[in-house]
Amino acid sequence: MLVIAMVITFWLSILSGCLKEPETQPEEPPPPASNILDLVIPPDFDFETSKNIEVTIQDFKLKTTGDIKYEMYLYSSVGQSIQAITMGDDGDLTQQSGTLVDILNNLNSTKVTSDPNFTVNLTIPNYYDSLFIVRNDLGHYTTMLIPLTSKHLSVQFENEINMQKSVSKDDPTDMLYGVNSLKEVYSVNPLTGELTMITTMPSNSNGSWACAIDPIEEIFYTVGIASPCNLYAYDLNTETWETKGATHYRGPRLGYNVNDGMLYYSFNQWVLLINPDNGNMISYYEVTGLHELGGGDLVFADNGRMYISCNAGLYKCEFTGGNQIEASRISANNLPNYPNSLTFDQNQELWWASNVSSMGRLFIMDTTTGGWEDRYTLTNNYIHDLATLPLDETQIEETDTDGDGIIDFYDEYPYDGDRAYDTYTPSIYGWGTYAFEDLWPDQGDYDFNDLVINYRFTNVLNSNDDVVETYWDLKIKNVGGSLENGFGIQIDMDKSLIQDVTGFSLTEGIISLDGKGLETNQQKPVIIVFDNAWMNKTTDEIMITITYNNPIPESDIMGYNPFIFIDLERGREVHLADYEPTDLVNSSYLGSADDTSDPSIGRYYKNATSLPWGINIIHDFVYPKEKMAINLGYTKFGDWAQSSGSDYADWYKDQNGYRNNAYLVTN
Repeated sequence: MLVIAMVITFWLSILSGCLKEPETQPEEPPPPASNILDLVIPPDFDFETSKNIEVTIQDFKLKTTGDIKYEMYLYSSVGQSIQAITMGDDGDLTQQSGTLVDILNNLNSTKVTSDPNFTVNLTIPNYYDSLFIVRNDLGHYTTMLIPLTSKHLSVQFENEINMQKSVSKDDPTDMLYGVNSLKEVYSVNPLTGELTMITTMPSNSNGSWACAIDPIEEIFYTVGIASPCNLYAYDLNTETWETKGATHYRGPRLGYNVNDGMLYYSFNQWVLLINPDNGNMISYYEVTGLHELGGGDLVFADNGRMYISCNAGLYKCEFTGGNQIEASRISANNLPNYPNSLTFDQNQELWWASNVSSMGRLFIMDTTTGGWEDRYTLTNNYIHDLATLPLDETQIEETDTDGDGIIDFYDEYPYDGDRAYDTYTPSIYGWGTYAFEDLWPDQGDYDFNDLVINYRFTNVLNSNDDVVETYWDLKIKNVGGSLENGFGIQIDMDKSLIQDVTGFSLTEGIISLDGKGLETNQQKPVIIVFDNAWMNKTTDEIMITITYNNPIPESDIMGYNPFIFIDLERGREVHLADYEPTDLVNSSYLGSADDTSDPSIGRYYKNATSLPWGINIIHDFVYPKEKMAINLGYTKFGDWAQSSGSDYADWYKDQNGYRNNAYLVTN
């Protein structure tokens, strides 16, 4: 027995030497010191990141009684820097670099009217310094970039449109136009293959790899190969050239979109939208799905579908939202020669061209199957791009399918007589953000990540400019901490105007609704989107739909008052700075603990240093990490707050020196 005990003791000593001491988890380091409570914030600062402006349009007196469509876009010159090595249609490699700015994804408001003088009211982010306005008179486009120098702007359009066309076409067909790096511009009869020299490009252009035609104004556009890659316009009526401005890119893909009056100029995976008036880039897209990036062309079909070609063949494109285009190949990847040129004729047959043994070759391609047929050889003539001038497309067809008084060309809902177009807050693809602290009335850590909600609001208007429906597109971006918080929005309007509300998510049995879907015992309409954020955290998007008894003016919807209520306690409401609570607030919380609310002077939801428990950022918000105060991640937040919003109005943007990503959740 003694021997056995000694053996057991021996092996236990060996095993104990092999066993590691249990590891202790390292303690979380304390958050760095933040001076957020030391900020000297003016007591009346409202922490607003948006502003309301009034824009009055004064147009020239219309010669016709028809409508004109006006679209208003938000503009900021700050963009995305890119660098790329591009292959042109001659096989040359070019280093391209620049800054991509974005306008056309920032559509804010639309107006279709026959009145040459009208006013619109817009809500826009404070940091935007300009509006880009597009005037569309049946495909005749005029653009203006308006500095935001005041909250009341007056915009004057002048009559610069020549509605008379005088191009003589002897053949009863479309005419193809081509350009090459030899500066030659020529026409090709698609019925016979006959080539006619038209003109030569300006001498300092070095020719071109790209061209497009505005079929309404009958303008032939091309971009010079020589730096700074000027945009040139050749008027097919007056037979004169005009230099519009420098694009600073060599292409080689170019197409004109009659649906927005813009030139789409492309290289590698980038598609740039170019203003034909001056050659300036106003927006951009990034294309995914291309098997190769070099060479090719870009074109639009009549139905608005965009096609791109490159060394790897022909692709059809889908605009998937934001600045993204998804391309899918529809041609075989063994085309005998890559299609460096694309154009649709009026019969929607796709022509493509290539250069073979110093000669241009023209082909017809089926955009469904990718099948193709060799048509013509242009002896001793290079071809680097094609465009089409249709025989009879001197004006847009004025069809009004739904009979609402707005033609299909303008109508965003051409088959619905009750709807015509939309307005957006903040913009068509942009997101705003509500971010809240949830320890109120006790002071929080000011990381503003306890409940973070993205929003986009859309009003659907009819042909009389009245709202028929409102959509709230909402996404829960983050739920911090453990409290089960609800979220709602009070609308400053007459609740009797609302017919029905759908789309909310109520799971806790603590909210009472009337037959319309509005919260009961409220003087103003209150919509509770959800009563427990944790139950909706994995939901991709929540879509609230508000319908009205009758169409109403947009001015009847006078403002939104978002709020949370904390940990299933309905009366413990947290609103934005100086926003009044709803009728169901537990008023005993107001002015208690660290809250300094004083209803007698209109002060709500601020602490002793005027910091709020909730902020509205009219932009997508990269929220701070847990217990990291907002001014640690956003280095200009303090300057903005202490200046009452005068300095660094764009404090939340990703610009040099604006962020410290060590304190932000960036993934």
